[in-house]
Amino acid sequence: MKEVMKRAWSGGIMLLFFIAAATLAVAQELPAVKQARQQMEIEQTNKAVATLTEAVKANPADASLLYYLGLAQIANGEKEKAEISFQKGLEVNPKEALNLAGKGYLRMLENNVTEAKTQLDQALAQTKSKNASVLKAVATAYLANDKFTNDALTLLQKAKSINSSDYETFILLGDTYTKLVKGGDAVSAFETASSLDPKNGTPQYKIGVVYQRSKNLGSAEEHFKNAIAADPNYALAYKELGELYYNQKKAADAVKAYEKYLSLTERPEPAKLRYAFFLFMAKDYKKANTVFEELSKRADVSATVYKYYAYSLVESGELAKSEQIFDLYFAKAPQSEIQASDYVYVAKMYQKQAKDSLAILNFKKSLTLEKNADIAQTVAETYYKQKKYPEAIDAYKELRGIKTKLSSQELLALGRSYYFAKKFNEADTTFGQLSEAQPTYTTGFAWRARSVANLDPDLKLGLAKPYFDKVVEIAEANPDKSKTKPDLIDAYSYLGYYYDTKGDFKTAKEIFEKLKAIDPTNEKAIAYLDAIKKAQQQQKKPKPQGSR
Repeated sequence: MKEVMKRAWSGGIMLLFFIAAATLAVAQELPAVKQARQQMEIEQTNKAVATLTEAVKANPADASLLYYLGLAQIANGEKEKAEISFQKGLEVNPKEALNLAGKGYLRMLENNVTEAKTQLDQALAQTKSKNASVLKAVATAYLANDKFTNDALTLLQKAKSINSSDYETFILLGDTYTKLVKGGDAVSAFETASSLDPKNGTPQYKIGVVYQRSKNLGSAEEHFKNAIAADPNYALAYKELGELYYNQKKAADAVKAYEKYLSLTERPEPAKLRYAFFLFMAKDYKKANTVFEELSKRADVSATVYKYYAYSLVESGELAKSEQIFDLYFAKAPQSEIQASDYVYVAKMYQKQAKDSLAILNFKKSLTLEKNADIAQTVAETYYKQKKYPEAIDAYKELRGIKTKLSSQELLALGRSYYFAKKFNEADTTFGQLSEAQPTYTTGFAWRARSVANLDPDLKLGLAKPYFDKVVEIAEANPDKSKTKPDLIDAYSYLGYYYDTKGDFKTAKEIFEKLKAIDPTNEKAIAYLDAIKKAQQQQKKPKPQGSR
């Protein structure tokens, strides 16, 4: 919203355009002035200048027309020409105070307050502050400088007392109240203006801006649409609808509104970057690339254009081109403006080219700028999948530092990384945490058992037994053995040998029988049970004659 108001009241083109268009309304008895006002309201300032230029030629003795021409030229970015128009107006009729106000307006725009006040005071004095047109013209100049907003209000209230049904007065009052952050008074003034000229989209548009400023987005949308209903060619209403939808993440609606705006305005170029952003959000990367490419060929191309052009190329799979544009971006962007997301997109580009090492390098660069859990997780997972276990351990440690608590899947990967890096004590601790997180699953207990089994290779201490016992307890109670079978196989294998080493051959045999029952081709079970069978058969053989 702050950005919307900045656009509306910063003294830029929009402010000049609206003030000029509103001021032109005073001369509605002249068709050319009314036509020019309507053209300016839909951002066709070139046409407005042309219309008034023809009117001046047709009415060379009317000095007021030169004032309105000057206002249109200001809105069209032609201040030097406006200066000439105002001066010519004074030469045609030195008593036409509007042109003094026009000169004062220019000085205000230049922030030359002293000279501006001299000319504006002269304009008021010349008409004894009784001419509503001049009062509004001076108020228009005052609105170009925030220090004089209350002065503008005083003059406009006087103009209202002279003519209480003047459309322009209420538009300017609404503008003034908006600058004073008096939303209710602003809306009231704009509503009055709308009632005076129902087919004009400006009042409804301005009401929408007031609601947008107060973050009442539903009402803002309603009034922007009302502006379009009053005037289907009201360009700025489409523009602000596009911005509103963009901020609401309604990408398709934002694109549609902005495309209509671009088709109506005489100056589409300044808005094309925003349009490209909208296309990017809408995931229409092909069309976004076309706009970005056009923008990238300008002499004054910004680093921002290169940046999002490269992003869009990555998303569309144009990877070689994206790499070229990224090079241009990093060469142009100040180091202080480079963001973590830039390196993330470079990493994505390399990922899509199966250049994992370069991808990881850039993901890690992004983490130096911003601690992002998703990126840290990607780095850790990539190292893990590449079986670079020492690097995976460090990456998971960094992830833990960002998100504090690792998920069960992350604990499993970290524990396995410790295990395959032969750091069995650390693996034991990590799998212990996994077991606490998932006490009804065999995974944590089985991996903990495997870890401590490596610390007790001859089974003397039986370190793995309590954890494999837990595996058996959980697995045997689970009717779906398919999920626990690998862990149960390891548990039976370990426990069978454990009891064998302790001389409890009966229990060992029972466990190996269970192992063979769930895994009929298990070589350990077959070998052990065959050995037991042969031993028993050997014992049953009759003794040879002559033996004692």
